[in-house]
Amino acid sequence: MQTLRALLGSLRVFDAVCRARGVSRAAHLLHVTPGAVSQQIKHLETGLGVQLFQKSGREIELTAVGERLALRVSDAFDRLNDALSEVTNEAAEKRLRLKVVPSLAIRWLVPRLHGFYARHPDMDLEIATIAIADDIRLEGVDCAIRHGMGEWTDVELDHLFDDEFLPVCSPSLAAQVRAPEDLLHANLLHSMMRPEAWPIWFSSAGLVDPPRQRGITLANAALCYQAAADGLGIAMAQRAYVEDDVRIGRLVIAADHVAKTELGYYLVCDAMKATTPPVRLFRDWIRSVR
Repeated sequence: MQTLRALLGSLRVFDAVCRARGVSRAAHLLHVTPGAVSQQIKHLETGLGVQLFQKSGREIELTAVGERLALRVSDAFDRLNDALSEVTNEAAEKRLRLKVVPSLAIRWLVPRLHGFYARHPDMDLEIATIAIADDIRLEGVDCAIRHGMGEWTDVELDHLFDDEFLPVCSPSLAAQVRAPEDLLHANLLHSMMRPEAWPIWFSSAGLVDPPRQRGITLANAALCYQAAADGLGIAMAQRAYVEDDVRIGRLVIAADHVAKTELGYYLVCDAMKATTPPVRLFRDWIRSVR
């Protein structure tokens, strides 16, 4: 039997005959003569060593073998056309879809996006927020920002920043904190997204986190930082999220100790999409962000 490559053109003609339900109609669609179509069908039958069509009065109809092949060939060409359309659309498309947790979007990503749009003003960016960053799925998006150790083997990834926790508060409250131990008796702000943040910091500072402590629990870190700036308490902050606020004096570091973990935040994407223009441009930009 001849190779698929040698028969590919004949298979395309065969598919056209099946879809058009006749040699003449297929010839019209392919802009060739009926004789050329018949010649390709004969070439295909010879190459496969089977009969695909049989006479039925003045028309032809598929044999049982022909019907089975027609179904497979039709499906294969449909899949191929879909794949080509997808690749073509992705190459031309200037849209990137991203999933990220709300606090990272609000406190780190969005404030830096002006730099991305300065480079690529014609790019459309869709940012969807989700609740948990530890295992964000890539279904329906081009990229996601995950929290973990960066050991995922099924994706391409770019490191953004590591976990670095430090306590922050308003300038007025900072005067009440003279040593890390003072935080054991302070009004603390807790994020539902990272409830372990304060225990991590206390343990790293060599302090025993009391089992019960007065404070306020809020939905995410971004709300905690707002509450801290408003003087409601002391928040445990991801350093990368509050650098701008500390620089302008909106927030003050309440104690100098920084607690680090083995975890970090990573931009991840499907390996098949890593080199498509929208993803490649976004990855190139985000690697330059500090």
